[in-house]
Amino acid sequence: MKLYPPIAYLIQLGTADQDERKQRRIRIINSLSLTTAVLAFIMGIVFFIMNRKLQILIPAMLESVGFLSIIWLNKMRRPETASMAFMILQAMEFVYFGILFGTAVEAILILLFLVNATYLLYEKGPARTVCLIAIAGGLITTEFFYYAEIIDPISFPHTATFILRWLCILFILTMNTLVISFYKDDRNALMKVLEEQKEELERSNKSRKVFLQETSHEIRNPLNAIFGIVQLMRMDIKKAAEPEVLPELVDNLYVASFNIKDIINNILELSRIEAGHLDEVKRKEIHIRTAIRNTANIYEYVANTKGVHIEQQFDDTLPDHVFTDETKLSQIINNLLTNAIKFTRNNSVITIHTGVKERTWFISITDQGGGIEKDKLEKIFEPFVTEKTSFIEGTGLGLYISKHFVLLLNGNITVECEEHLTTTFTVSFPLSDFKRGSALSATEEPPPLRFDNKIILVVEDDKMSQALLRNYLTSLGVQVITANNGVEGLAAARQQVPDLILLDSHMPKMNGKQTLLQLKEDPSLQHIPVIIASGDAFTEAMDVFMKAGASDYVIKPIVLATLPTILERHLS
Repeated sequence: MKLYPPIAYLIQLGTADQDERKQRRIRIINSLSLTTAVLAFIMGIVFFIMNRKLQILIPAMLESVGFLSIIWLNKMRRPETASMAFMILQAMEFVYFGILFGTAVEAILILLFLVNATYLLYEKGPARTVCLIAIAGGLITTEFFYYAEIIDPISFPHTATFILRWLCILFILTMNTLVISFYKDDRNALMKVLEEQKEELERSNKSRKVFLQETSHEIRNPLNAIFGIVQLMRMDIKKAAEPEVLPELVDNLYVASFNIKDIINNILELSRIEAGHLDEVKRKEIHIRTAIRNTANIYEYVANTKGVHIEQQFDDTLPDHVFTDETKLSQIINNLLTNAIKFTRNNSVITIHTGVKERTWFISITDQGGGIEKDKLEKIFEPFVTEKTSFIEGTGLGLYISKHFVLLLNGNITVECEEHLTTTFTVSFPLSDFKRGSALSATEEPPPLRFDNKIILVVEDDKMSQALLRNYLTSLGVQVITANNGVEGLAAARQQVPDLILLDSHMPKMNGKQTLLQLKEDPSLQHIPVIIASGDAFTEAMDVFMKAGASDYVIKPIVLATLPTILERHLS
């Protein structure tokens, strides 16, 4: 409803710099106070003209001034005092004029307004109770004066009584109408919020349905590839085929498995973000060129399936080392590279350019996928937003998760498109991340790690995972003992004390946590470092095991290339 500027100004007094709930309450009190003040002034003048009695005029004028002072209290940033003063003045008005006019007017009807106003202004708490008690007290006082006839009400001629009665009815109707209009505004605002939430839920539900369909599609493709490749390998083995065929099949098997791992990691990461779990940034010094080369080399296998080459460019001004969270930086690059490989054209080139610009260092990844439509650029970093092309389609999680990690590392991510040609995603971070001077040079490679004469107990119920770990650890010089569950693991550890235990989290008979607690309670075994291997990537799951005494926590599927570094940390 549009109000005249002076009235709108008075109603808004005291609302500046207040939260939305307090603003609403202040506007209601100001509106009701202004209306009461105006009506009291007009009715006081009319009644005085009718009977020339000062006991009506003076209280009416004082009442008008009193309600205007409530607006002043709100202006002075005392909304609680103002709201309580409003209710007290209304109750006093009811008692005084109820006794003064007697049964000539239905002053008792003002109680309906007072009760409605109480519930409108006070959602709950002692203030509402105090107001309701005051209203009840006013009613009892007025009725007592009626019954005891302590004060004789003012008598009016018949015509004056009729006019007085209708003026009071109009006053009460006006005040109650105002209260009802505020309730209606609240209801409309609530309905609007509910409608917006409903639309948001419908959009979210639709997005998730599409996401599940596309995720199922994305996972099914590499799973189909894995299943097909394994069948071919089995047939080749049965036929005693030439060994030259196997390397290509193994590479393709690796790519398919790697794709599934990335998809599942993104889904788990999204769940963590939506659940509000805070990510801890663990910075350490890394060789930036080596980190990017290692990641690019892994994705070269994936890119080769489309005939795509990954080209790496490093500016001469780029320092060797950066102080950052290696895991999160790796996930950012992984998702951007996965996105680039998905959308670039077959037999094209993806360029990774790393350098320094102004006060930031940056990594930009450019693909030749033909660009992204302008209407999708604004929402490209939202979850479930995906670009479908003639080449491939995606779940739309990678960019959202990348942006989340970039912001955690105090960085920024942007996207630029050259229409129908290229798309470039650039992540930039503060130059303060750089640390100059380190033990390893750009070309120096650490010697391969060996763990000869070390005994590791692998407690794993999955036979394939058990065999995989046994074969890999044996290749590192480790003597491997295996157990199928926690009960067998404890027995094996007591029979031959190992140097380290690799423990699965989910097992029959005795799970990982129960086994870990048993190990830490045994004086002869409690010194042994225990590494938990789990498919649960959530931080709280890891925290449970670390608090129970685990030395480390690795997420399945285990990247075998990272295992020697973890083992060295606990076996050296």
